[in-house]
Amino acid sequence: MKNTKWKQSFFEKVEPITMVDPLSSVLGAVADNEPIYYTYADCVKVAGHACASVSSAFQMTKVALKALYGDETPVRGNVTVRFGGDRTTGANGPIGQVIQFITGAAIETGFHGLAGKYSRADKFTYDEEMGEEFPNGIAASFTRNDTKKTVTVVADPSVIPLTQEEREGAAYMPYVVAGKASQEEREKFYAFWQGKNRKILLEEHGAFKVTKS
Repeated sequence: MKNTKWKQSFFEKVEPITMVDPLSSVLGAVADNEPIYYTYADCVKVAGHACASVSSAFQMTKVALKALYGDETPVRGNVTVRFGGDRTTGANGPIGQVIQFITGAAIETGFHGLAGKYSRADKFTYDEEMGEEFPNGIAASFTRNDTKKTVTVVADPSVIPLTQEEREGAAYMPYVVAGKASQEEREKFYAFWQGKNRKILLEEHGAFKVTKS
């Protein structure tokens, strides 16, 4: 089997999110209650890139599912998500795609179910008013459909500390995007960009706040 050769070794160090998916088992993709693993690298594939927004979306979902399910294995398709912001602003679209991919909660174009079961459509909504409540972070509420338990997660990647070297690397972004950076400048930029992803995913820094209701 061919495997993607990622440039960043820390991708493999990120603990995957474990789910069970009754729809997958009822149609024979996996055995009943067989766990399915959603990795950070999977989310990079969905978004097409690794950035602080994609990393925050993955980590927000992991934190929310842990708060909702505790030691139980989360059930894909059993969570409704309300995201703070409209779908076209900034990175809201890619963030929403990652959360939808992991949870199974979909916008109106999602799967509409079988015989009244397993529906995924309309379980993910973009809420502009909620976005206004949390102007300094990325916010989403997650609700278990069976228990109605709800948690809200707010992510603020800006609180993650950066070294002076990482800050200097950030200045090379325009040159990298324009294709005018040297290889040395590219590597310095990657140390900043991917270093922040690594910190979001693997370090404790208070960037994620959870409230329950």
